[in-house]
Amino acid sequence: MAIARKTAAAGVSSQTTGVSLAPACPAVVDAGDILIAHVYWEGTSAAPVEPSGWTTLGGPYVIESTVARQWLFGRIADGSEDGATVTFSTTPANTDGRGARIYSFSGYVSGTIQEVVRDITHTSHATDPQMPTVTTTEAGALAVALIGQNDNNTHNSATGETGGDWTLWVTLAANLTPGFAITIQTATPTADPGTITGGTDPTNDDPVGTIGFEIRSTALTQVQAPRTMHQARMRRVA
Repeated sequence: MAIARKTAAAGVSSQTTGVSLAPACPAVVDAGDILIAHVYWEGTSAAPVEPSGWTTLGGPYVIESTVARQWLFGRIADGSEDGATVTFSTTPANTDGRGARIYSFSGYVSGTIQEVVRDITHTSHATDPQMPTVTTTEAGALAVALIGQNDNNTHNSATGETGGDWTLWVTLAANLTPGFAITIQTATPTADPGTITGGTDPTNDDPVGTIGFEIRSTALTQVQAPRTMHQARMRRVA
């Protein structure tokens, strides 16, 4: 079954002391939806907490040493999440710019959230988003890139990539001081399964980080897992 983009919830942002970071899930969530939360936080002095029922899949990923950090959280929905808020921080005692957004994907069949959201990487760059290399491992799997940039820039679909086409879904641009933008792009590699690599999204020369990963419909089994060259030769000989 193919993984497909379903809904991007509204997202939230703040830099006010004591204001909770609690984005809402999409208004309609079906049991078996894959929920992905992207959290961005300026600086390195504060961090979100893992909400009950959610799993920290990656982070903290540091953007250019001190500029910001970002996290990836996930959950397989049970159908009770319609419009529910998810608290990543209750009363932060600082004025760091912070924000979060939750996305849903359809096409899940089986496996834990760690088994279907996999091969997570992060890159940091001083100016423009550099798109990740993502290799999908089953037909219909989706390559995903979450981008966090330290200004409320306009983003566009990446260009210059090979092996597929990155497509912009949505951007949450927070008009704070200095502001930030969190963005999601997705792609189905041309080979399906296959690898998409390279590309960039020219923006406005601000520090940025990109989280790349694959979403599968099922858990990756040992038989499906990539083999070493030695294992491949032994298989051919046998």
